[in-house]
Amino acid sequence: MILAAGRLPAAEIYRNAFRDPPGTAYREWSGDDCVWTANREGSLAAGSAKCPAAVAISPAGTHFLGEFGGPKVLSYPPYDADHFTTVRQTVRLKLERLPTHRQVSVSFDLLILKSWDGNNPIYGPDRWMLSIAGGGVLLDTTFSNNFKTGRDLSLQDYPVPGSRPQAGATRVTLQGYPFFGDSTYHLSFTFPHSGTSLVLEFSSALREGKGTADESWGLANVLIRSDEEQ
Repeated sequence: MILAAGRLPAAEIYRNAFRDPPGTAYREWSGDDCVWTANREGSLAAGSAKCPAAVAISPAGTHFLGEFGGPKVLSYPPYDADHFTTVRQTVRLKLERLPTHRQVSVSFDLLILKSWDGNNPIYGPDRWMLSIAGGGVLLDTTFSNNFKTGRDLSLQDYPVPGSRPQAGATRVTLQGYPFFGDSTYHLSFTFPHSGTSLVLEFSSALREGKGTADESWGLANVLIRSDEEQ
């Protein structure tokens, strides 16, 4: 391999497959408070709750960081648009003392678990976002595991608006979740960055408020590299 003058090979900054026992937490990962909106009917007030970031294991045995998506705040029917709430959660990865660099690449497996409803007008939207703290948005999209038909569609925005549920997934129905299944997406992003610290924000905004037993997500195989230049 021949390198351009002044360029060094990409350097690995961070790697984590979350192989530790369930419940293990990492100081570089923080789960912010989950927050939810009041519902239109008026029976549920806006609120928040602590939502930690720790290792979980899928029924099929995959280790991942999760399950994220927020607590169960809607405990009883009716389950309709007037009673639903939107629950938001942001999980942050903070890395410090980075080597000299001008560009960063991040890749990971995103696990979309259970009954995500994409852009469904009643049960959605179910959104997922990745952004750089103090910087740009790398991804802001919707996902769906719900193959509804007719007028009650649950299409998703990934990889393009109007995509069928689970479009673009690397693997589907392999994590062992019986309720609407699961889909795994391998995502990669490269962006300019030269600071000595980096904070990535992984976020969701899920409609309904039934908790992680209804819909959730997780992260696996996180890898961050820098392309160093001197």
